[in-house]
Amino acid sequence: MIIDQNLAQPAIAYALGRQVGGAVERNLLRRRLREILRTKSITPGWYLIGAYSGAKKLKFEDLGLNVDSLLAKCAQKIVKTVKNTQIDQKTIEIS
Repeated sequence: MIIDQNLAQPAIAYALGRQVGGAVERNLLRRRLREILRTKSITPGWYLIGAYSGAKKLKFEDLGLNVDSLLAKCAQKIVKTVKNTQIDQKTIEIS
């Protein structure tokens, strides 16, 4: 995840290797992930979404819960980044 304030919406790429399955299975998983992410409020930035081989077997609801967990982790990193940037700016102002 790379936060980019210049983007109007998030740019999301998917890295689903052959260990996930054949082309049909990878495309199905990509469509399912895309639909789940379409309904979420995501901070504009660059995202790379990967999946493990068991993801194709998950129910849509369970896959959605995993995505929610991933987005929560991303949100925590965004908060940390903003706090660190604010601290850096204060340090520059003091110097």
